[in-house]
Amino acid sequence: MVTSKCFSLVLFFSLVLSFGLLCSAADNPWGRSEAERDPWRRYKECQRRCQSDTRGEREQSECEDRCERQFSREQEEKGRWRRHDSNPQDPQRRFEECQERCQQEGQRQQPQCQQECRREFQEQQPQRQLQECQQRCQQEEQRPEKKQQCVRQCRQQFEQQPNRREEEEEEEEEEWEGRRQSHNPYYFPRGRYAQARFREDNGNFWVLQKFSQKHHLLKGINEYRIALIEANPNTFVLPHHCDAEKIYVVTKGKGTLTFLTHKNKESFNLVPGVVIRVPAGSTVYLVNQDSNERLTIAVLHRPVNNPGQFEEFFPAGNENPQSYYRPFSREILEAVFNTRSEQLDRLFHGRQRQSQQGMFRRASQEQIRSLSQGATTPKEKEEDYAFNLLAQKPKYSNQNGKFFEACPREFELLQDVDAAVAGFEINQGSIFVPHYNSKSTFAVIVTEGNGYVEMVCPHLSSQSSQGEEEEEEEEEEEEERSSGEYKRVRVRLSAGDVVIVPAGHPVTYVASKNKQLRFIAFGLYNQNNTRIFIAGENNMVKQMDSAAKELAFGVPSKLVDEVFDDNPQESYFVSRQRQQRGSEESRGSILDFARLF
Repeated sequence: MVTSKCFSLVLFFSLVLSFGLLCSAADNPWGRSEAERDPWRRYKECQRRCQSDTRGEREQSECEDRCERQFSREQEEKGRWRRHDSNPQDPQRRFEECQERCQQEGQRQQPQCQQECRREFQEQQPQRQLQECQQRCQQEEQRPEKKQQCVRQCRQQFEQQPNRREEEEEEEEEEWEGRRQSHNPYYFPRGRYAQARFREDNGNFWVLQKFSQKHHLLKGINEYRIALIEANPNTFVLPHHCDAEKIYVVTKGKGTLTFLTHKNKESFNLVPGVVIRVPAGSTVYLVNQDSNERLTIAVLHRPVNNPGQFEEFFPAGNENPQSYYRPFSREILEAVFNTRSEQLDRLFHGRQRQSQQGMFRRASQEQIRSLSQGATTPKEKEEDYAFNLLAQKPKYSNQNGKFFEACPREFELLQDVDAAVAGFEINQGSIFVPHYNSKSTFAVIVTEGNGYVEMVCPHLSSQSSQGEEEEEEEEEEEEERSSGEYKRVRVRLSAGDVVIVPAGHPVTYVASKNKQLRFIAFGLYNQNNTRIFIAGENNMVKQMDSAAKELAFGVPSKLVDEVFDDNPQESYFVSRQRQQRGSEESRGSILDFARLF
């Protein structure tokens, strides 16, 4: 009797133990941790051991074949288990569960959480495809050598996918950033934040909104305004003066610009790169000489009355624009011009033909030749009011790009405006290496091509879906309570876009793989500004003491030197293709570089 009871108890506990083991196996079928039961990870570790051990080429090949056979067996075993059970680690299921967790979080973190879910899901997809490919090899191929060849082809296809995955991730990230640009205080896409003061059949005059209206972070440069003049072929721009110091920079086309000072008349031929300083109050007019190409000019204004606010005043015009003579009383005009009122009415108050309306007027070839007579062509060196920026020797240049710059300390005509003028071009597939400006904030205008800019910003540590006022308050509080945390600001660029790069903010510019990228830039408050490079041959880290490098990066100074000093680097402009080829040849150096940060 006792023996029977003992046997029953042993049987009961055995059943309980077996049930527990079965449950455990259901949760962890291989009896290992998540990392340990990842076949692909173990396969890559096996391959690394084969490559790192000292052995001949034949032994290394046999070792890699054993890795592949082991990987195939584990994949087949894992496939059988998946076919007989609902896989809790299925990527699609994990993605859906991740999305559900994101919805339970607050509104502030939900977009970032969902992006992480998508990234994790996409990272798992190629590995899942590899597993399915190798399972088909085991099922469809009968001969061992054919199976092994099929498995190897699957692996080769998988290893070719990282570049495609990187491109897809880059496109997704750009799309994601594009949806966030409405909150980006530094980005002014073409046409979205510009007011058309004159938008006519023969041309346009666009004025970018006041910087502080876009975001409080830009109030430091609110004294300046940027405008764009676009004159169609054979078009004359009406005479006018402005209550602002102005710098004209020709970005496209050719023409003639004339302005009148209180003493004399200055007239200059316009080609891309010509810079003209027009003093406040000087009456200016211009004409597009070309019969086919539009004349485009970027204009920097520094108002003399109200910071960030300027007006144009036209001596001639009727309704739009109106002549500034019209508001004067008739008796004043008759007295100062000593002219009959009938003539004054015809000149200032008469009806004009439709072709004579607006700021932009069509001109005949004879009129264009007359307006262009006597104009001088600005040269490399500074004249009284003009010079050609692109005729100078580049400040930085190599086979990947060029950078031209004129600063107030070198060009006297820029001193009253306290602004530098820069022009740079980046060849397709190249990078203007990361750098920052010590004192000057740069307003960068894309004139041709496409690419993107990346900037490091300490002020945008988070984005909020709340109202602008609440967002500004939160950012100001964040600025007070935190330091040393940064956000990457990445913007896709095309012709006509404007990007603001504040002083001290590290920035880099990248041209697309199939188009050259060109810019014109204004450096605001540029007195004694210095450009400091943080990468390339002349990077700032190279000047540090060895002890400073070790203490700062927490690694031996030799490793820091290998990254910043010893590796062959080009100054200022580098090729993305060259960098990618070099990274494939020295993945160990990349790992060392990652350790620094």
